[in-house]
Amino acid sequence: MIIQWTQKAENQLDEIFDFIKVESEISAVRIYNQILDEVEILAKFPNIAPVEPLLENEPITYRSLLVKRRYKVVYFVNDKLIYIVAVFDCRQNPDKLKKYIEF
Repeated sequence: MIIQWTQKAENQLDEIFDFIKVESEISAVRIYNQILDEVEILAKFPNIAPVEPLLENEPITYRSLLVKRRYKVVYFVNDKLIYIVAVFDCRQNPDKLKKYIEF
């Protein structure tokens, strides 16, 4: 399957990188790459992550892949594509997750 990032999700990933980079560029690169590496697993196993409970009432079935117990990569599968729609820092208020998703 092909992985397609939305612009919003790419921006969120960049924001996470920039935030961590203030303290440590090495850590920022490490986290950034770990997120990308975990997302690549979805190409072979698109349903590996559970359905996102905060979004289960939406018309699309969103799944969330947890990376380093801190970041949720929210995505949905459509035909042969996996759409990454958000990268969410779980230390935030969970109610913000709906605002992160492009409807």
